[in-house]
Amino acid sequence: LLSDPKLLNTLIDFDKDNIDPKTIQKATTYVENPDFDPDKIKKASRAAFGLCCWIRAMVQYDRVAKIVAPKREALAEAEAEFEEVMKGLREKQGELAKIENRV
Repeated sequence: LLSDPKLLNTLIDFDKDNIDPKTIQKATTYVENPDFDPDKIKKASRAAFGLCCWIRAMVQYDRVAKIVAPKREALAEAEAEFEEVMKGLREKQGELAKIENRV
């Protein structure tokens, strides 16, 4: 795995927004292991240290993404509703301007 010349590109292009829950569950068992500490692993291998940090980051990202996703959806709905209301407001302001110009 660590000798794969395309490993870095694979990690960079990894679809972190669609990680399979089973994968997260497996990775979490490693992250919770006291021996899977980046400082301990760094003593053994710099490459393994980088991979350890990346795995921990993906688990943390997934945890945060699950909290943020519903908030993003709510924001998108609120923005759509706001735009609809603003469209109505602009129409009414246009009508008001026509009436004021007649007076």
